[in-house]
Amino acid sequence: MSADLVQLLRSRGLHSTAQRLAVLRALEARPHGTAEELTRLVRGDLGTVSRQAVYDALALL
Repeated sequence: MSADLVQLLRSRGLHSTAQRLAVLRALEARPHGTAEELTRLVRGDLGTVSRQAVYDALALL
C-alpha cells in the first residue's frame, strides 16, 4: 500500500512526506470524509498535524 502511495505522489511530481502519506491513508480509510474527519485520522496516525497541512495536502491531490 505505502509503495503505491509513494508512487502516486511521485507521479504527480510531489515528495512523499509523512504528512502527505498520512492524508492519503486517511483518504483510503474515509474516501468521503470531511477535512475535519481526515485531520482527526491523520492526528491519530502522526500525533500532531495542523488542519491547514491537511487542506494543503488535499489541494495538491
